[in-house]
Amino acid sequence: MKKKPAFNVLSWIFMAAVFTSCSIDGGSYSAETQDVSTQAHPVTLKMFTFGEGLSEQLHDMADKYHARHPEVTVETELISNEYDSVLKTKLNSGDVPDIFMTQGYWANETYKDIVVELTGEPFLNQIKASALKAAELDGKIYGVPVSTQSYGFIYNKKVFDDAGIDTLPTTYTGLEETAKRLKAKGVTPFANSFKEWWVFKHIASQTLAAEEGVYAQTAQEISEGTKTFKDLPLFGRTFDMTDLMVKYGSDKPLETDYGTGLAMVAEGKAAMIHNGNWAEGDMLKANPSAEIGFFPEPVGDDPSKARLMVDSSVLLRISNSSKHIDEAKKFLDYIVTDYIKQYGWHGEVPVVKGGAVPDGQLAAETIRYMNKGETYPWVQGYWPDGFDTELGALFQEYVAQVKTKDQVLDELTKAWVKLVKAANM
Repeated sequence: MKKKPAFNVLSWIFMAAVFTSCSIDGGSYSAETQDVSTQAHPVTLKMFTFGEGLSEQLHDMADKYHARHPEVTVETELISNEYDSVLKTKLNSGDVPDIFMTQGYWANETYKDIVVELTGEPFLNQIKASALKAAELDGKIYGVPVSTQSYGFIYNKKVFDDAGIDTLPTTYTGLEETAKRLKAKGVTPFANSFKEWWVFKHIASQTLAAEEGVYAQTAQEISEGTKTFKDLPLFGRTFDMTDLMVKYGSDKPLETDYGTGLAMVAEGKAAMIHNGNWAEGDMLKANPSAEIGFFPEPVGDDPSKARLMVDSSVLLRISNSSKHIDEAKKFLDYIVTDYIKQYGWHGEVPVVKGGAVPDGQLAAETIRYMNKGETYPWVQGYWPDGFDTELGALFQEYVAQVKTKDQVLDELTKAWVKLVKAANM
């Protein structure tokens, strides 16, 4: 998901020897001499994914599946930087993984011709209808959602308590007042991991979601040139939020990476950070006793616009060029009907019916906002492929004072239209 330096959690292989001995009519023979038709042929499934802190669970998932199906090896490559670019390179070079991860919504159009349509697969009945929306295009299903993810501001509860802050901010005015009180206590209000371009994607998608209306229609209007980003006043408030975070933030935000920012908040060196529920595990590694909470990013001074970003837009898809499509379907079946139900997915809110409810602090907060109906969908699912990285890079230039607000808005519109045209060529 991120720019650089590159960080790879490379593949693992669990291979079982098949050289066992059996006895027939008192004589023994090696399994190597058995009729091939009686043996299970070894299969290697290659799975390519992104996701901070997901490596351990992917290992565990593959290990447990291999224990049940010794003939199947799940070989996984997880990268955290330049994922979309590396995936495109793999797809174009013929090094296509059997299973790969992407966003949903708009991306369904991008990948529909190269992935297996899953409509009617029995295991999809185990997934909540609300979660399947991200995988649907024209009434057909092109992937499997694996988790309900959320993002907003993660805050250190003890730091807030020590500063006497007992009301979470829901407006820019309230957020700045909170920042002032924290700073007066000698605490850095914001840990800004602005080295990571995708942080800006999350900040900006909040303001775009607050525009409300029909998101697909807004995306279409920008694509057709009948609307620009300058025509979206709430989206324009992304710059106000960024300015506020920089003003009351940590030093050298463009040099602060994901892990450093999370550790600052977990250890109480900073009070809050813009990130998602996937970050909890890494925060607890930095400080196992950290008490953390969630609150939505405010949008202007209308408190009703402050809602947590919640969606199930991360999908696993099967390549239609895979030589092991049936085995890949069986693996996805196992993930949905067995693994997620027993163990959950990365401590996140389950997408399956009757799934294990995680005991994580941020998962509980996510469920609380969901129950109150105070959420937005991940509108970046309607963005053209590659737009998120363009947006992140432009906002990094804005923070570096290389580009102005007007320049960024103009270039965002141009980048969007260019990407849409390229996709339609």
